[in-house]
Amino acid sequence: MLGSLRRHARALAKETLYALVRASGLARLVQRLVGPSRVGILVYHHPRPEVLDRHLRYLRTVGHAIPLDTLVEGLRRRDFSRIPPRSVVVTIDDGHRSNRELLDVLARHGVVATIFLCTRIVGTRRRFWWTALDPSETRRLMRVPNSERERHLRERLGLAPEDEVEERQALSFEELAEMAQLADFEPHTRFHPILPLCDETECRKEIVGSKRDLERLLGRPCRHFAYPNGAHTEREVEIVRAAGFASARTIEHGWNGVDTDPYRLKVLGIDDTASINALAAHLAG
Repeated sequence: MLGSLRRHARALAKETLYALVRASGLARLVQRLVGPSRVGILVYHHPRPEVLDRHLRYLRTVGHAIPLDTLVEGLRRRDFSRIPPRSVVVTIDDGHRSNRELLDVLARHGVVATIFLCTRIVGTRRRFWWTALDPSETRRLMRVPNSERERHLRERLGLAPEDEVEERQALSFEELAEMAQLADFEPHTRFHPILPLCDETECRKEIVGSKRDLERLLGRPCRHFAYPNGAHTEREVEIVRAAGFASARTIEHGWNGVDTDPYRLKVLGIDDTASINALAAHLAG
């Protein structure tokens, strides 16, 4: 009970701070000052359509939503002159089944979102491995070698990456086809391990294998990658670059300028349930 009250108090304090930042005009001031030379990337997972609709409606009043390709092309040229001021890229991670409900919202606002897919989970009834665990156990398994994580899932919970569940968790192939005009599908590994905790062979399979999986499915090259949980070392960067990707996204907080490493793209963190006040504050950095 006490813990719940504390969490509620912290959430209320944050929302109050976000509201003050927005009401003060600071959010718009920062956007005007930083926007012409920086691009933000938002990261969602499974936002409700009504939340994303509110967010995109607000974005239209303060800036522009651009495709990830546009940002990466500017980085390649080291020239943002062709990118509208106060631009933001919308990305969505994993390929959750609920993402299909966002199609009408994306169409209404004319936004092409980049959806990073776990390529051996979409189109199947396999689970996202963390959905079988409580948060504390998930956090622990995100800090151990990948082989130990998989052994724990098999021996303690009877789960393997290939196992299927009754209720589908990820987008189907049919839903991917429906969304193709308003979503740029790109790889997010095959099974979403924490890459620095994988051995060399596992790491290459997850990165290079997911690229091959998705290119075979889509019939086109894949240009962008997202590190699961943003975790990466120089090894992952080199594998991604050698695989032929043009960019890779982390979850490191910050703006992207012409000097940003395209294989270490930064993000403006946002929660799937964030209020407009929180969105405004995050867009202000």
